[in-house]
Amino acid sequence: MEISGISTLSTILMRPIEARSDALAQRRELAAELQENCQKLTVLLKSTFRIASQVSEIDSGASEKKIMSLMDDFKNVDSIFLEDESSILLYLAIDWRFKDFAKSCADFYKSALNLKQLLNENIPDSTALKALSKEEGLLKLAGAWQGELEAMLERVNQEYMKVMVIKFSW
Repeated sequence: MEISGISTLSTILMRPIEARSDALAQRRELAAELQENCQKLTVLLKSTFRIASQVSEIDSGASEKKIMSLMDDFKNVDSIFLEDESSILLYLAIDWRFKDFAKSCADFYKSALNLKQLLNENIPDSTALKALSKEEGLLKLAGAWQGELEAMLERVNQEYMKVMVIKFSW
C-alpha cells in the first residue's frame, strides 16, 4: 500500500513565488494553500497511525506495510527544514500581518519532520516494527506524536483565521 503525499511536503514550501500587484489577495491564497496542505497531511498521518494502532494478529501484516510505506515515503523528504529557505514562508512573513501564520506553518512542518526522526530512531526495519508493536510502544509513540500534531494544526488554523479577516492592504 502506497502512501502518497508525504514526499510533496517540501514542494509547496520551495516553490518560487512571483509577487503580484494584489499582494493581500495573493498572500491569502498562499495561506489557504498552506493551511489546506497542513490539514491534508494531518489526515494522512493520523489515518496511518490509526491503522497501525489497531494491530492484531490478523491484520498486523497490513499495519506493518502501512508504517513501512510511510517510512519509505519519508525518505523522499528532506530531513532538515529551514524556514528561511522557503520562498512562500518568507513572502508571507515579510507582511507582519502574516508573520505569525508563517511561523505556525513552519512549526507544523518541523513537527511532521520530527515524526520522520522518531520513526527512523525507533523502527529501522520490519523486525523492529513487529517488536515495537508487541510491546505497545508504537501506540505510545503514535499517541504522543498525534497530540503534538493536533496542537500544531490547531495553531495553524487559529493563525489562518486571523489572516483571513484582514480587510485591506496598505
